[in-house]
Amino acid sequence: MKSARAIWAAGILMILCLTFQARPTYAASTYSIKVNKQQNVVTIYKWQGDKYKPHKAFVCSAGYATPTGTFSLGEKMRWHTLDGPSYGQYCSRITDGILFHSVWYYENGNKASQSYVQYNKLGTTASHGCVRLTVADCKWIYDNCPSGTPVTIYNDSDPGPLGKPSAIKVNGYQGWDPTDPDPENPYHKMKPEITGVENQNIAYGSKFNIKKGIKVKNSTGYDAKKLLKTKIMYRLDSSSEYKKVKKVNTKKPGRYKVTYSVKDEIKHTAKVTAVYKVLTAVDVSQIVLNKTSKKLYLGSDAEKAQFTLKVKKIKPKKATAKKVTYSSSDKTVATVNKSGVVTAKKAGTAQIIAKATDGSGTTAACSITVIQYATALKLSAPATTLDVGNAMQLKVVFTPTDVTSKKIKYSSNNTAVATVSETGVVRAVSPGTAKITAKAQDGSKVSTSCKIKVCYKFDSVSGGAVSGVSVSAGTQWDSLSNEKLPATVVIADSRGNHETADVAWSSEDYNGDVPGIYKATGAVKLPKGWMGTIPDLTAEITVEDKKKEDPEEELPEDGQDKPDNEKADEAAE
Repeated sequence: MKSARAIWAAGILMILCLTFQARPTYAASTYSIKVNKQQNVVTIYKWQGDKYKPHKAFVCSAGYATPTGTFSLGEKMRWHTLDGPSYGQYCSRITDGILFHSVWYYENGNKASQSYVQYNKLGTTASHGCVRLTVADCKWIYDNCPSGTPVTIYNDSDPGPLGKPSAIKVNGYQGWDPTDPDPENPYHKMKPEITGVENQNIAYGSKFNIKKGIKVKNSTGYDAKKLLKTKIMYRLDSSSEYKKVKKVNTKKPGRYKVTYSVKDEIKHTAKVTAVYKVLTAVDVSQIVLNKTSKKLYLGSDAEKAQFTLKVKKIKPKKATAKKVTYSSSDKTVATVNKSGVVTAKKAGTAQIIAKATDGSGTTAACSITVIQYATALKLSAPATTLDVGNAMQLKVVFTPTDVTSKKIKYSSNNTAVATVSETGVVRAVSPGTAKITAKAQDGSKVSTSCKIKVCYKFDSVSGGAVSGVSVSAGTQWDSLSNEKLPATVVIADSRGNHETADVAWSSEDYNGDVPGIYKATGAVKLPKGWMGTIPDLTAEITVEDKKKEDPEEELPEDGQDKPDNEKADEAAE
């Protein structure tokens, strides 16, 4: 009976083994190798993130004596003697006498002495216990999986997550492994061959198989038609571009370019292309459309920017294919969809082409003219006021800027005040306010307006000159301004128009009770319909002292204080 210590040690050893197999702890475990002995497939797993993930798969030949279980990859041998004796390249020991190695050679180091018979058994159970691989595959293990890499050999009906690769076959008795990377390998100059591919015409509605009559051989001369792949491109004729399709449709006339390609078991490739032209039974000779020309409008009602182009008639009636495709000569001006709906994009002209799909080349065209309506107008004037007799040029800005027609009709709501010409020149007639309107003449009914005020422009003033005014002390301001200062002046413009204007006089310091010299200012008020600035009038006011009255002469009493002459007169009497 085992001691407790022995049992404990065995348990620790088992845990360590399981840990080693479950997760790599050093560089040797970057890869894990699994060999499905039953299916003769080797799958390489690579540690990524936190687990092994399938990386690549090799076809192999195991043997009935190949052991199952998990092992640790051992020593590496460039060439090694096998049973027979025979010899193998790029040997990696799995366990004991079980190796990964190439299909064996008759002569040590002679790469041209490999057994072709054994090579063609790859993918089947054929070895004495080792795991045989192609040179390329066993060299990959030799170069990338160091000693210590875990190897698991098992049996399962499922070949593995990457499936079972195909094994290439070879002819003869002995020779080179086709996968050997040695530059001297004659297979490097060989490649697959595809035959039976040639351009041809195909009758409309006939049966056609693109792989019928095609033969494919791999680099070693064996049939490889199962590896053949095809790519089909279609175009109606030389004026259209090829587009990828799923099949050659014999009821759709046109050109089908088929590219045949093959990549064989040793990754050598070949490619051949043929063009198959599907013919029509009866060609289309004429296409009659519902419109040969059409105007579309942008910036107005949405329905005016679209219309549907339709085929009214296809001639002859017995034409095989009566469908058409639509295209635009200028997609920036107008586009068309597969149903013939034409949509305006910008102002200009474009041709919408309807083309027969039978390869006859027959077309019909509709000429499209796209008119861009104005969506908004902006009217600008050099000024908002204008003096009588003068003129100014209005300017209109269109939105969008690429409108088709920039014709504008101008109008004035008060021609007695201001008129406007066809080109937008406004001329002032008489004082007042006029609204000038600019209206687009492209059918959009868009308009804009501005108000213009017309006035006489002051140029000169007359009748207000005052040299000086003198008043006696005690004269009040109201009396002075009403009686001594002019109440009106005459103003005129440069063209001789004139009008009386009121003057409002004022003085900041006038005091009629105090003699002295004072200054008066006269502000001229512009009459209605006039504009400009009139300088103030000025006047100098002199307030004089009030004159003293002469005292009355006192007459003397009789006989008193009379002059001597008067006294003499009285005595004479």
